[in-house]
Amino acid sequence: MTDPAPWEVLARRTLISDRWLTLHADTVRTDTGVVLDPFYLIDERSWACAVPMLPDGRLVLIEQYRHGAGRVFYELPAGDIDAGETPAAAAVRELAEESGYRAISEPVPLGALYPEPSRNRSRGHGFFMRVDPQPAALALDHGEAIRPCLLTVAEMLAALTDGRIAHAVQVAFLYRAHAAGLLG
Repeated sequence: MTDPAPWEVLARRTLISDRWLTLHADTVRTDTGVVLDPFYLIDERSWACAVPMLPDGRLVLIEQYRHGAGRVFYELPAGDIDAGETPAAAAVRELAEESGYRAISEPVPLGALYPEPSRNRSRGHGFFMRVDPQPAALALDHGEAIRPCLLTVAEMLAALTDGRIAHAVQVAFLYRAHAAGLLG
């Protein structure tokens, strides 16, 4: 048995390239010598999310419709990292834009995770932060319909259990914050 090793890219065709994603059809040789053609690879912008907590211990989440699942979910405030922006700065910005709440502490990194590392090169970055209890106005992107929601830790854990929070990477960040004792 050999140790896993990187694959060799023999050829690449770009099938889609727009502001949302780039889709490649690669011809690759695996570390065991098998040629796969096509092997699809997705390039998307990496993104950041906030795990925001008010002084009273409630979490600031948002509620929005997700077309891929065809449902409304609770989620963490999140969005793409802009060119030249750090993941922490993106999380703070997205928190303010999507919820109106402002960070009052330095973001505590919860790590970076790959949503689907087999075929997608983007990463999600998570940050815990304490927030000011007085929200400002939302600054939503075109096409966003978002409603901020305040949940206790117990309500958040129930939403994880019953599927109202279902974004897998965000679920992992909530569990990481909880395991680190950041959620009380």
